Amino acid sequence: MNLFKPEIPFPAKVLSVNDLTKHLKGLVENDRLLAAVWVQGEISNLVKAASGHCYFTLKDDQAVIKAALWAGNRRRISVDFKNGDFVMVFGGLSVYPPRGEYQITVQDLRPAGIGALYEAFEKLKKKLQAEGLFDPERKLPLPFLPRGIGIVTSPTGAVVKDIFRVVRRRFRNMPLYLVPVKVQGEGAAAEIVSGIERLNADSRVDVIIIARGGGSLEDLWAFNEEPVARAISASAKAIVSAVGHETDTTIADMVADRRAATPSVAGELVVPVKAELVDFIGRQRKRLDRSMKTTLQIQRQRFRKASTCRFLVKPALLIAERRTGILNLVRELESLYKRFYDRKVHRLALLSVKLASLNPKGPLDRGYSMVTDLEGRVVNSIKLLHPQQELNLHFADGLAGIRVNEIKENDKGGSNATN
Repeated sequence: MNLFKPEIPFPAKVLSVNDLTKHLKGLVENDRLLAAVWVQGEISNLVKAASGHCYFTLKDDQAVIKAALWAGNRRRISVDFKNGDFVMVFGGLSVYPPRGEYQITVQDLRPAGIGALYEAFEKLKKKLQAEGLFDPERKLPLPFLPRGIGIVTSPTGAVVKDIFRVVRRRFRNMPLYLVPVKVQGEGAAAEIVSGIERLNADSRVDVIIIARGGGSLEDLWAFNEEPVARAISASAKAIVSAVGHETDTTIADMVADRRAATPSVAGELVVPVKAELVDFIGRQRKRLDRSMKTTLQIQRQRFRKASTCRFLVKPALLIAERRTGILNLVRELESLYKRFYDRKVHRLALLSVKLASLNPKGPLDRGYSMVTDLEGRVVNSIKLLHPQQELNLHFADGLAGIRVNEIKENDKGGSNATN
């Protein structure tokens, strides 16, 4: 059997499968279009390895392509994903020779379509709200008069011009420090985060504005990414968010310390009007001048009055007057003390007389005697006596021991006792 058709010549060179695959790999991976491409489709056959790598298939209704997301890139992606999610991925195409397959190596992954974006927006909003990143208590106050203003935005377009114009109009010599960044598209979020961190490290800056013009949800998406929200929350300096138009709301607006409806309003929020400050200082200076003049006038009047005071002219008069007053006071105290002393002496004499009248030895001196038992108790009734009881008979000049021989009660309640 003839295996070769006559019209097909015998090949001069036959490629191996490996040679063909290497050739295709070179064509694919060296193509500039295929090295950085966005592809959207539905996730299926998702495998999340323990190493952190993810493998899945991206498909639409007509074709499929395998995808690999390495762990390093996976950690930089803020959204979660699962089978059935409609997403768009960014990466480069490569060929895997052992299987003869081509795949996209994913560097970024985002929800595709407006509905998916809103879903991702609401999911991140609920997460950050639960963590307290929107709480008013954690928001920093804006400085009254900053040393300098940092601005994170695109270096071109109306936004940066509006901010510069408003700030220069309000405070002509206010220092402005622009960190130019991408405000949408691939890498925008990372540049915004870097800009915030850079201005936080700049000691010349006291307040930061992050801004961009209006746009669709996709256009503003960089300001809805979790790394940007985390950077705003972690900022040690107050941040004003001026993203989009007044009706636009982003996650950055919710986390920021203040939200401005427009970039122009942001410029008004961060700096006062210098002319008003100068006018206020001028008014305060005039008030201070008037106050100083009034105070000086009062002190002069006091000095003139003091200069005519006879005590200040001749201090010895004041000393003499004070001395006279003190002497009079001493005399009055002495008089009071003497009267007090005399009253006490008189009272003491009266008490002495009364005490002497109550002294039991007084009657003894007048010829009376006193009977006590051996324990010293006074015997003033025969009812306290019993026969042969020993007693003491007290006289003014001594005592005598006696014994009761007889007890006789008289008609008047008295008693006779003989020894």
